[in-house]
Parts: sequence; C-alpha cells; structure tokens
Amino acid sequence: MKTDRHAKFVEGHSRRSAAYRKTFARTLYQIDLALLVREMRDGAGLTQVELAKRIGTTQSVIARLEDAEYAGHSLSMLERIAAACGVNLKLRAEKKPDFDREVALV
Repeated sequence: MKTDRHAKFVEGHSRRSAAYRKTFARTLYQIDLALLVREMRDGAGLTQVELAKRIGTTQSVIARLEDAEYAGHSLSMLERIAAACGVNLKLRAEKKPDFDREVALV
C-alpha cells in the first residue's frame, strides 16, 4: 500500500520532535472542536445565523468556532451551543494509570 507524502512527513517529524508532536496533537483537538460545533448545529437543523440568534451572538462568531484553525473555544460557549442544539455535553478527564472521571455538563 502506498503511503501519501503528508503521512510520511508527519510521521518523520513526530519521531524527531516532541514539540512537533505536541503542536500536531493540539491542532487535531482544534479540528475536533470545530467539527463538534458544526455537527451540533447541523444535527439541530440550524444555520449559522439561526444558532447565533439562539445564543445571542453573531454569525461570524459561529463561523469562527467552526474554523479548524480557531483556538479560542470556551467551555461556556460550547455549553450555550449545546443547549441551543438540544445536545448534552460531557467532560472527561483522564490521567494514566488510574484517574478517569466523566462529568455531565447541564
């Protein structure tokens, strides 16, 4: 199977640099949060404008939250979006070997 150039690049840099691994992981988290916002909104059948009105903000703020390069997500904003979309959020904290907690955010 042929591996694409990007995967090889990431793999090579990840092996050599802890800073690269950390930055890459952070970027993946940002993408996950952006997708979460988009999926909650889409699941509720709302446009960005409609969601913005429901939570008292502007469409541009929603667009920014759905941007994978945005790094300013706040828990309070995610809670507002989830409530407006009829979604229950849970926060999970893990630390190996024996710490694992999950809290429902109401």
